[in-house]
Amino acid sequence: MKPKTGWLNRFFPKSLKNKLFCTYFLLVVLPLGIFTLYAYQRVRNVVQEQTFIAAQNAFDDTVSSMQKALGRLDAVLDILVMDPLVYQMASNDPEDYSYTRRLEDSDKLALTFEHLCNLSGIERIRLYADSGYLYRQGNITQLRDASAYEWYRKLSGQSERMWFAPADFSDQPPGEKSWFSSMQVIYNPRNITEPLAVLRADADASRIIQLAESTSITENGILLLLTEKEILYHSSSSPHADTLSAIVEELPASDTGTWESIQAGGKRYYVQCSSLSHSGWCMAAVLPFDDVFRLSHELRSKMLIAVILVSTVAYLLAIAISRSTLNRISLLTRTMQAVQEGNVQIRPEPSGSDEIARLMSSFNQMMDRIDHLMEEKMIYGQQIKDLELKALQAQINPHFLYNSLDLINCTAISHSVPQISRMVKSLGQFYRLSLSGGSERIALSSEMKHAQLYVDIQNMRFEDRIQASWHLDESAAHCEIIKIILQPLIENAIMHGIFEKPSKCGSLHVCAKRDRGTITITIEDDGVGMDEETLQTHFCPATAGTVTQTSGSYGIRNICDRLLIAYGAPYGLSCESTPQKGTIVTIRIPAMESASQKGD
Repeated sequence: MKPKTGWLNRFFPKSLKNKLFCTYFLLVVLPLGIFTLYAYQRVRNVVQEQTFIAAQNAFDDTVSSMQKALGRLDAVLDILVMDPLVYQMASNDPEDYSYTRRLEDSDKLALTFEHLCNLSGIERIRLYADSGYLYRQGNITQLRDASAYEWYRKLSGQSERMWFAPADFSDQPPGEKSWFSSMQVIYNPRNITEPLAVLRADADASRIIQLAESTSITENGILLLLTEKEILYHSSSSPHADTLSAIVEELPASDTGTWESIQAGGKRYYVQCSSLSHSGWCMAAVLPFDDVFRLSHELRSKMLIAVILVSTVAYLLAIAISRSTLNRISLLTRTMQAVQEGNVQIRPEPSGSDEIARLMSSFNQMMDRIDHLMEEKMIYGQQIKDLELKALQAQINPHFLYNSLDLINCTAISHSVPQISRMVKSLGQFYRLSLSGGSERIALSSEMKHAQLYVDIQNMRFEDRIQASWHLDESAAHCEIIKIILQPLIENAIMHGIFEKPSKCGSLHVCAKRDRGTITITIEDDGVGMDEETLQTHFCPATAGTVTQTSGSYGIRNICDRLLIAYGAPYGLSCESTPQKGTIVTIRIPAMESASQKGD
């Protein structure tokens, strides 16, 4: 029967070595690669999330710092706008005050400015007033001195507070610091269209920029300070101006509080905006896409290198471990192929103590057994040839024996010697029944006749010392039995039972009965019997090699073995014997009709 081929065998190579290599790849490299891919995706998501969280925290800190710094400017102006001294100095006529009073007012206002600067942490407060006051302080100047600057033109006519970045002071004198400023115009209460003065609170631009750049969003992250789409400030890591302008154009119009993806200058960025409530300006954080995923990309490369190294080492180690097994299997395969080609002397050398080593040892034992069987076959073949030769020779002997017995019978009749004639006739019939035409099975009636002829010959020889009685059921007469079963048992009863008696005379009773499917034959004698030890010696299977052999090489043990082989259990031979009283031997065989009887 041809073994079924599984679907795996259609895809896997036929070689066991290649199958193992493919299996190791599927069980080592592939699962490790899948696990690495899964782990990378998980780590990538975690790194991205943590990067955004860190960038969000940094951006929130920066916005909060900027809010506080600019809020201090607002708070100072709120205080000064409500200060009556500011209105007094901006709106009163100097002629109504003495020179000393005017100097005292200016000193008092300058002191107020100084205290507010110290308390709020801002760098400078200035008052631009259009009056005839005499000022000794540098932070109180004439309004007409500021009218030439661009920031003043922007401020004119504005009722709301305005904010200015360092870029708005580009027309300042050389050497002037850069400022982030909050300014408010003070109008005449009696004529709200008439500006009296300008209050200005300045924060050093370097300190504000330091606040913005003290917290790093990412390595190449960009911070922008915007008013609408105009850039007031950008961090030092900003890209080219064109790219920066493209980024500003793509910024979301509203403060969403989330990171949004944009495309600018052929690159991808994540951006977020936050409004500065005091100034109306807007802070924007720009994260390059590569910065967000740089760590995950580096981790991917390291994980890939680690996976390749581990997979390679594991794969090579698995191959090295399996190489010993593969080499031994290959050796066994080559040995079997050599045996198939006719070299039966080759033997593999077993190594190890696993199943393959035991298989090689079993193969060697099998080959040794085959060698032994081949030697036996040669011996048996020679014996068969000898037996065939003897059989050819023996084909002549029965005819010669029958012709000789017929000649002796005729001679005995012609010389009137009936005893010789009777003996020769019985002997001829005895041998004809023994040969039975070469058949191994004969009718039970023929077997009984064969035994009767043997007893008759013995009585002729020993002067009728044996009184024999025979009984055969008609229903059992035509049943088959293997031949020469009764004669050896009767011979044993006569020679070792009856003739062992002092009188050397005795009786023998042979009875064959049929009970449905079983035939029972009993041979009963009144000989000397046997003790238990002798009985066990002759009839126990354990001592099969020690039974007494009779003429013709048929012994009790031989009969036991023949019955067991021919009919199997529970049929066979049994014996009961009592010393000095006699022996009963029982034969049980299945009732099987002879071929001639079945034909009838």
